[in-house]
Amino acid sequence: MKRILFFSRLFSSTAFFFLVANSALAHQESFKAMGVAPPRNEMPAPDFTLQTSNGNSVSLSDFKGKAVLLNFWATWCVPCKKELPSMQKLYEAIKHDGFEVVAISIDRDKKERIYQYIKNYNLTFPVLLDPSQKVRKDYFIMGLPTSYLVGADGKLKGFISGAREWDSAASKKMFSTLVQ
Repeated sequence: MKRILFFSRLFSSTAFFFLVANSALAHQESFKAMGVAPPRNEMPAPDFTLQTSNGNSVSLSDFKGKAVLLNFWATWCVPCKKELPSMQKLYEAIKHDGFEVVAISIDRDKKERIYQYIKNYNLTFPVLLDPSQKVRKDYFIMGLPTSYLVGADGKLKGFISGAREWDSAASKKMFSTLVQ
């Protein structure tokens, strides 16, 4: 009986190890496919509170427990314009799976123009305003578009410089590994 119990525990431990290893490998591969730079050490994402175009306050901590695509953009950024529709499609496809898109406009004093973008692109995810660019500086944003991946645990999981096809199969696979 002891021998059976020993092998049962050994098998369970080994199976768990392989599951974790396979999950980590899938995570790394999906990040690589999307050009995500993972951090050397996972750190908590800097929290912030910003307003939406209609004046509501939203904090990053409001999304704790969800994986977040945190995207920095501006109305004058051509690649940003190209990726907004794919971000909306991604959001519609997986928003109920413990995932959120949060876009932060760094435009200064262009509230009406940002509102027009939200309307024209039918954006339903939160679009926040950072006219002072304090949050942009806290996240060391140098070029646009730039995105961060924040895990459900609130820690930074990856950095992405440049536009992406967010509604691609590779992107959906990547977010499924983040939500797990």
